[in-house]
Amino acid sequence: MMRDWLKKYTASEALQSSAVVRVIGDRGSGKTAYMASLARWPNADPKSPVQTVTPVGEAGEELVAKAQNILEQGLQLEQTRLDPNASDTKDYTLSITLKGQLSWKNPKATIASQLVNLNISCKDYAGEFFTDLLQQSGNSKLQDYMEDCLQATGIMFLVDGNSKRKDFEYATALDKFLTALDRTDINVGLRKIALVLTKCEQPELWVNRHRPDFLAEACFPQVCRKLKTWQQMGVGRVDYFTASAFGMLGQNFPEPNMNLLGRGRDGVAAVIKDPKRWRPFGLVAPIYWLCTGDRHKELDKG
Repeated sequence: MMRDWLKKYTASEALQSSAVVRVIGDRGSGKTAYMASLARWPNADPKSPVQTVTPVGEAGEELVAKAQNILEQGLQLEQTRLDPNASDTKDYTLSITLKGQLSWKNPKATIASQLVNLNISCKDYAGEFFTDLLQQSGNSKLQDYMEDCLQATGIMFLVDGNSKRKDFEYATALDKFLTALDRTDINVGLRKIALVLTKCEQPELWVNRHRPDFLAEACFPQVCRKLKTWQQMGVGRVDYFTASAFGMLGQNFPEPNMNLLGRGRDGVAAVIKDPKRWRPFGLVAPIYWLCTGDRHKELDKG
């Protein structure tokens, strides 16, 4: 009886973690590609601690459809448009099941008792929202979005790691965002911000992908300074991550799994080169941190 109760408790309560997340970032930072790639989770590495990624509801299924019908066809996703009302923005729900560290150490352990479930409800804001913070801070539409952000326990700030020339602009918009975010007592002390450098399949980013703090500081020093100041105020926590929605090709001499469409001040635009070998990396690590408040060493490896 006690063993059955403990097994039920462990699987259904102790290892469940959830987060309500808002994804912000500039146009072209890869927000929708990130979410669609995560929902699709293609060519999963059998050594990965991620067992399954399950989209929940119509919005989640829509993400998978975008991955299959656009990304896997070597096409580029359309930019997300800013809805008139923040409440109309699609709320994507994903359930991510991790294998659990004990199952790696003890293959005979009961699998069900080792599973870790991450449940994430996530809104992918249009890049227009972030850009307009610089120019239209009094806009009522932006106010609606800020009110919606206040309901979140976590913010994923996605930045194209190749857009370092926009560091000052990002820092300025982020400063306005954080000021507005702190005008309420909701979630104070609980809110977390994950700075995620995307498109890290690019060689200059790839070589330092396991040093996210170093890479963030090197590419976006002013953004990091704003985030550290915010954290020192005691209203929340900050951490840094690297990710790629497309991943790499090859083992001995890896190359980016992408065909470059353009490169400029805003970063890079690209499509998947070989969909059959499409394997993203780094997508789950920030979500694990946003859900649990802890880093996961295996997920940090990609």
